[in-house]
Amino acid sequence: MKILLILFALLIVSAVDGHQCRANFNEDIIGECSFVIACNGTLLAGNMCEEHHCCVSTTVPLAPTCISASDFDILYNKSRATFIRNVLNSGIDAAGICNNCQAKAAFLTVALMMTENFQTDEAMSTDADFAADDNKYGNTERGDGSFYRRRGYFGLRGRTMYQRLQKLRPQLQVLTNPESAAFVQNSAIISSDIWKNPNLLNGKFTCMHLNIKFI
Repeated sequence: MKILLILFALLIVSAVDGHQCRANFNEDIIGECSFVIACNGTLLAGNMCEEHHCCVSTTVPLAPTCISASDFDILYNKSRATFIRNVLNSGIDAAGICNNCQAKAAFLTVALMMTENFQTDEAMSTDADFAADDNKYGNTERGDGSFYRRRGYFGLRGRTMYQRLQKLRPQLQVLTNPESAAFVQNSAIISSDIWKNPNLLNGKFTCMHLNIKFI
């Protein structure tokens, strides 16, 4: 009986895990339905994956070791920890805080909050829920709340923030291809930009010791 239950569970997983999925807005972005712990890539809100996420495989360039494996495991002791740590190392290094323990802790705190403990790289909900943001954060059109939803390690959200980033990083094309802001390699760089240029945010960014505030 136990063997039959195991086989049944494996059949359920295989029926959804590994199936091709696409990003909600840019269908040229293709990934695979995946459990979070199995994804070494960007986790998008793929609507074809039921309870799974759409994992877009991502290669991250090597960066200096700003966060050690032992230190990061205290925060996030999962199978994809090495991948996430490499991504964060690149962002922390780009922010110029690799040797500043206090600043690194603050950077990690924001990243943890905005990704729900590294469970997703963009906000996940229904269009009806996102509609509440259609007239906020510089959004002007119906559907903007969903299109310019929160993405990345530092929570890029709303047309105004996307416009500011577009001027700073035009190569990312975030205004027309907003899901590019969720790609972890881009998210790391965007986070370093926000760290160095808080005016990119909708509000004022303050860091008092380890207390992070968006006001």
